Amino acid sequence: EVNLLWAAHQIHHSSEDYNLFTALRQSLLQRYTSWIFNLPMALFIPPSVFAVHLQFNLLYQFWIHTEVITSLGPLEFILNTPSHHRVHHGRNPYCIDKNYGGTLIIWDRIFGTFEAEDAKVVYGLTHPVNTFEPILLQFRPLAHIWNTFWATPGFCNKLSVLFKGPGWGPGKPRLGLPEEIPVITGKEVPYNPSVPAYLNCYAVIHFAVIVDLYIDLLATVTMLSQGTVLLRIGVMILSLTSFGLLMENRQDIKHMPKAGILEFIRCSIFLCLYKLGYLRSELSFLDYSYEVRHLFLITYAEDTGNLLLKKNKQK
Repeated sequence: EVNLLWAAHQIHHSSEDYNLFTALRQSLLQRYTSWIFNLPMALFIPPSVFAVHLQFNLLYQFWIHTEVITSLGPLEFILNTPSHHRVHHGRNPYCIDKNYGGTLIIWDRIFGTFEAEDAKVVYGLTHPVNTFEPILLQFRPLAHIWNTFWATPGFCNKLSVLFKGPGWGPGKPRLGLPEEIPVITGKEVPYNPSVPAYLNCYAVIHFAVIVDLYIDLLATVTMLSQGTVLLRIGVMILSLTSFGLLMENRQDIKHMPKAGILEFIRCSIFLCLYKLGYLRSELSFLDYSYEVRHLFLITYAEDTGNLLLKKNKQK
């Protein structure tokens, strides 16, 4: 209900699927805003009690991200359940700004924000992002707030852009107009571009390599220099961005060369850093496979460039 805070949380709601992986889909910025909600407890809750219950609350909210469990019977009156949380993640008009509870649903019942699951829930944002690029997913809401802030006249209106709801506009109620929420027809299709089987396999294999790199980073972070840690994090972010572009599989001349070139650059950087010892993996086959793949990618980049030139000439 606060635009700035929503910008730091919306990536968790941007998934158009609803499963346990959705629970792990968190914003880079949320840790810098969540303390606001916990601050009042500092006045009367002992730190040790707060720390334990904060973790319990966080762990509890993992398992409720599922469509497998339909109802928990009488527990639905007290606990936040998968059914209640599905409503919280829905973009149906009846789901907006409902069921805020973490562990207990009684607070929503008391304060009037409770809504039972009714029509089939369509997940995601009211205005879908339709991209797999992680940087864009993380920061596009802030860019939208920035542009709206400067385009809105009046100092008070500018403050309202920051601290009222994301649907607010001059002359509208704090949370915006309910009738402006896009209608759900039931025919909505999640963003899922058709990707060739070989590209799926390619992405899965290389994602597994990045996961292995991440696990190794967690295990050795105390022994690494800050520069090496930042370098590895940079490689991970670059890799996820490249995978996102590949998975979008846009067949127009504008995007496909961009994805292929970025993947070529990513593999070149990965290979160089791996050979220099800045990246480490338990997967011994990388020593040979990355060199072979590097040669393949050079050929791929040349073919992509030739295709681009050919299409430009035809135009």
